[in-house]
Amino acid sequence: MPDRFNAKDFFPYAQSRDGQYEMMSVIEQGTRQGVEVCIEAPNGFGKTCVTLCGVLPWIKENDGKILYCARTHRQLDRVVEELLEISEKQDVTGVSFRGRAHMCLNEFLLSNAGSLAPVSEICSHLKSSGKCDYYDNVRIAGNPEDLLEDMPFRVMTAPDIVKIGRIRGYCPYELAKQLAKVVDVVALSYLYIFDPFILETFIPELDVPLSKIVVVQDEAHNVPATALDSASDSLTIGTIRAAIKEASTYNDATSRQFCKGLARHILELSEKQSEEEIPVNPREVYNAIATKLGAECAAQPIPHMQKLGKTIQKSLLRAGKTPRSAIHRVGEFMVKWLHFTDRNDYTFVLSSGRTNKGRLSLDIIALDPTNVTNKILRSVHSTVAVSGTISPIDAYSEMLGLKPTAIKRRFQSPFALSNRLGLVIQGLDTSLNNRTSRTFKHMVDICVAAAHTTPGNTGIFAASYSVAKSLLSAGLEERLAKKLYIEKQGMKTSENDRLIEEYKKMGEGEGAVLLGVQGGRNSEGGDFPGSTMNSVIVVGVPYARPTHSTKSLIDYYNKRFNGKGQEYAYVMPAMTRAVQAAGRPVRRLEDRGAIILLDQRFASMYLQRFMPLWLREVTEVVPDDPGLVRDRFEGFFSVQH
Repeated sequence: MPDRFNAKDFFPYAQSRDGQYEMMSVIEQGTRQGVEVCIEAPNGFGKTCVTLCGVLPWIKENDGKILYCARTHRQLDRVVEELLEISEKQDVTGVSFRGRAHMCLNEFLLSNAGSLAPVSEICSHLKSSGKCDYYDNVRIAGNPEDLLEDMPFRVMTAPDIVKIGRIRGYCPYELAKQLAKVVDVVALSYLYIFDPFILETFIPELDVPLSKIVVVQDEAHNVPATALDSASDSLTIGTIRAAIKEASTYNDATSRQFCKGLARHILELSEKQSEEEIPVNPREVYNAIATKLGAECAAQPIPHMQKLGKTIQKSLLRAGKTPRSAIHRVGEFMVKWLHFTDRNDYTFVLSSGRTNKGRLSLDIIALDPTNVTNKILRSVHSTVAVSGTISPIDAYSEMLGLKPTAIKRRFQSPFALSNRLGLVIQGLDTSLNNRTSRTFKHMVDICVAAAHTTPGNTGIFAASYSVAKSLLSAGLEERLAKKLYIEKQGMKTSENDRLIEEYKKMGEGEGAVLLGVQGGRNSEGGDFPGSTMNSVIVVGVPYARPTHSTKSLIDYYNKRFNGKGQEYAYVMPAMTRAVQAAGRPVRRLEDRGAIILLDQRFASMYLQRFMPLWLREVTEVVPDDPGLVRDRFEGFFSVQH
């Protein structure tokens, strides 16, 4: 093995696309210098392979490690697939992670994990009490180097590791953790890096100095929201009621009275609630309960509940039952509630759970993503943030917490302009004042015209489930001559996977239509090359609802980012979701993809600023005319290449 590498040494393909070598060079240079890199490159550019090739030279020369972060299982598998190609040319190793629940073989855990007893908590109890043979088998199997040598492959996806674990009686998750210590690349969810609790426990187990780690943030536009979600928390009225019942079972007056007081106060506040969210003062909430209970009961209820909850969990586990404690959950939440009370980078609300009163909850909402991202990004050797949708790139770089010295580059689409068609429909939009039956009927007219003249599959991605429902009410399914597949809110991953698999197969025949939402798993994580999605219709601009938390985020960003709150917290996330959806049909160089932006606001000079060049350069404004759309689609798809 040579002492010195360059990025091209790892590139596994006979030919490169325009710009790929340049992007590899930029990443390699930034990694060697320990400088942060932020890159926007369009869908189909080959970002995953190029990024790996750019970072691997420094990794191999310095015995370092890449933590390659992504959002979905498919994206993580894609990292390993590209690494497998690279391994045919160079000796590289890697594994991908999924959550414990997706890698666990222990039937007790899989049957009993729930909202009050997270998988990690049950797993910890089982390991500490010696009740998981899968875990014990890995611990005595040998050191990580020997384990890797004993594996059938040196590059493995999480499903590969699960299969090996099932055959050998190993805990797949623990096996992946052991292998992660000795491989070059670990592909893993954002949460391993940007969830403070997971970060503190996971990184030390890698047994590698932070100075030898390079963090890759794939689809980096998702990172700010992921960081905020990981630092936020919610406690429902249902959990509090479960704690009251549990306290009665264990005859614990302190927990029962505190939880009763908390539930009563939440219900009193909700009686005045006319909006989805109302702000609350966290100190006043706690003091109101303490006042009602009296000094004696309110003296130390939270530490008491934490301690009692742990005792309950252990006793249940010893009895072979689910170690579930609502008392412990309330105690843990209230610790956070009081800890963040005086912080101006958090806001506190009572949420009605949108339309479900049973989901009434107290919410702790984080407002500053850099509080989360900086903890890791300031400690590692370097970070590379890549996405097809981070326009304006300076804005996203700032939101990601990158330093002013970060290298920022944009790369143009390798796809021929003639392979892309983009239309913005004038005269229609989904702003609240225009959400009429007439508007949605016209939108359905456009959708039907486009779908019927698309040779393969069509994707329709609405701004929200509400907008999707309005399209259905306006007759979308009845008017389509092609089969309609509907992504439903709350759909299980396995159910969605089956739906998408069947939908994709339809592209080989007469074609079908998928109705989903912008920002959903299919509009971002889905990969639809060729006839699996020849055209896409983006219906509406997916602005966030004007809740208290949205307004608080805008206000905080105004202070944090020099008056850019409206852009950073409201407009950019919406445009990112829309553009991600628009990019679904353009995945391979030979693909021909037609895109309709079905909202006239996309044509405004203001929103054009947040649209990447690959989309902006092929987009034109046309009138609300289904016949014209039909003609343009027929002409576009009739061209032979």
